Amino acid sequence: MLAVCAAAPEASAESDVPHTELFTGFEASDNYASGYVGAGYAFGKGLYDPGFRLRVVGAYGRYHYDGTLFTGGVFVPTRFDGQVGYGAALIGYQFHPGAVIVKLFAGIEGEDQHIVPRDPNNSVQGSALGARLLAETWYDISPNWFASADTSYGTAFQEYFGLARLGFRVRPKLSLGLEGGVLGNEEYDAGRGGGFVRVNVRNFEATLSGGFTGNYLEDEPSGYVAIGLYQTF
Repeated sequence: MLAVCAAAPEASAESDVPHTELFTGFEASDNYASGYVGAGYAFGKGLYDPGFRLRVVGAYGRYHYDGTLFTGGVFVPTRFDGQVGYGAALIGYQFHPGAVIVKLFAGIEGEDQHIVPRDPNNSVQGSALGARLLAETWYDISPNWFASADTSYGTAFQEYFGLARLGFRVRPKLSLGLEGGVLGNEEYDAGRGGGFVRVNVRNFEATLSGGFTGNYLEDEPSGYVAIGLYQTF
C-alpha cells in the first residue's frame, strides 16, 4: 500500500535534511494488477521531525472476476473486466515520540470504477468523491527489530486497507520480515499474509513482498507479489 517509513540518514546540516518524498509501486495477483505513484512534502525541519506535511497519490488498476448475468430469461456465466482510477490529496502531521513515528493524514479522494459488461449486482461502479483518512506508524523495537502498521479508509466506495509488518535488520542496509493485512470495500472483504525483503541505500528504499491473498469476489486465495520504491530529497 501507499505507506512508507524509513530510518533517517545522518545529515551534516539542516539544509541536507530531506523535505520531499517520492514513491511508486506495483502489485499483481492472478486476477488483478495495479500501480501507484505519489509525492509528499514536509514543512518545518524535514521528513524525520514532527511537523505538517502534504501528500498526493494517484493509482490505476485492472481486475477481473466471474459472475452471472440474467439474459434472455436465464443466468449466463460471465467474466467481468474492471478498471479503476484513483487520486487523493492529503494533509497531515507527523509525531515522533521517542522510537515511535506516527503520521496522521486526512483529505479528499476521487475514484472511478468501470466494469465491462456492467454488473447490476456490484455497487462499486461509476465515479465517486469522498474523504480519505490515513494513519502510518513505525516503531524501532531494538537496533535490529522494527514494526510498522498502516491503515486507511475512504468514503468513496467504503474502501479500507490495513497492513502490519515485523522486520529484522540482517544488515544495516538489508531487512527481512513478515507481513499481514486486510483490504476491501462495500462489496468484498479480503486478507493477505506473506513476507518481505527491504534494501536501504542512502536516501533510496526498495521493498519486495509476496504471499497469499483473497481475490476480488472469489473465495479461494491466490499468490500476490508487490514492489515499492521510495526516494527522499
